[in-house]
Amino acid sequence: MKALLRYQQFLLILVMGTAVLGYALNTWVNPWRVTPTAWSSAAFDDYRAIDNEWNRTAKAGLAASGDWDAALFGSSRVDIAFDPEHSLFEGRNCANLGLNAASISENHRIFSYFMDHHDPELLVFAIDPGDLTTPHSTFNLTDFSLSPLNPDADPIERELRYREGISTLAASFDTIQRRLQHKPAEHTPQGFRRDAPFPDNQRQLIAGLYLATTVRMVKGRTRYGQLDPTKLDLLDDVIERCRTEDCRLVILLTPNHGLFQLSYEELGDPDPIFEADRRALAERATHGVEVWDFLDAHPINSEPLPPAEPSSAHLRYWIDLFHATPEVGNLMLDRIAGEPGDFGVRLTTDTIDARLEDIRAGLAAYRETRPEDVAFLQKSLDRYRPKP
Repeated sequence: MKALLRYQQFLLILVMGTAVLGYALNTWVNPWRVTPTAWSSAAFDDYRAIDNEWNRTAKAGLAASGDWDAALFGSSRVDIAFDPEHSLFEGRNCANLGLNAASISENHRIFSYFMDHHDPELLVFAIDPGDLTTPHSTFNLTDFSLSPLNPDADPIERELRYREGISTLAASFDTIQRRLQHKPAEHTPQGFRRDAPFPDNQRQLIAGLYLATTVRMVKGRTRYGQLDPTKLDLLDDVIERCRTEDCRLVILLTPNHGLFQLSYEELGDPDPIFEADRRALAERATHGVEVWDFLDAHPINSEPLPPAEPSSAHLRYWIDLFHATPEVGNLMLDRIAGEPGDFGVRLTTDTIDARLEDIRAGLAAYRETRPEDVAFLQKSLDRYRPKP
């Protein structure tokens, strides 16, 4: 009986000791920046990852940490293209809070979370083409439900996971390993992805994954066929809160490669140039809100496709049809900062009609001057069209 008691005591001490050590390690490393303590080490900052599996958790940790004066919001297009150290921010401490595959629904949530923690002077809020005309959904395959962004999560369960969870412990060990190997994380401590790689066989990837994704997007928009009132309300809340808190707000419509834009016309989308989205944004360009539109057939957006061989050949400005490079991101931020140029147009109710005509003419000219690329698009889309 005494032997059993000693064994139980030993087991209890072992479990408690393991829990204490796990807590100490996780809060010392603080891999997702969600468990700051007096003993959390700043030496790990360059090595804390923002990976796909815990993207919302890590970006929320970034949003709550530090002393931010500015921020960038949007999808992975923002995460990859926009440098928070750009001169637009004039030395302000800026965080890149772009979330992979996020719509306005999630971006509004991280915006609100950020505003609850900071009093910023400048925000850039990026909207992807078609977001406003795609229905709001609460279905989410990411870690959103487990992150600080989820207002319905059990706070005790969440905090225990961050401090004692196996997933947190694994992230801590990965962070320590990167530091020992002197390999910084993929993202900077400001949340900007470092040099997203160009894929091998870029043409093949475009013809497969990215056009398949575009087909799904077109089908969703075609079925819905209207501006989503919930998303418009969320956007209006962003505008009103920035106005109330005296924060400069820049809203921008992100660019996509011209083949993405032509695919909407090829697939029979009733609004292939996103006129409804653009008009809704133009109507909100009031009382100091700036709206920029970078989605058109500008030479950057209509860059010719690379050759099929070698497989390493790639576009200069585009990682794929959706994601522009930081070079393009810098050009967009240059224009917002007041630099002269012909990339991007300020949208207002006075400029919207002329802008739409320019877009129609530009895409028609692109179709005429890039027949090889258009043929590639049509052939790639044939697999998704109904058979006669």
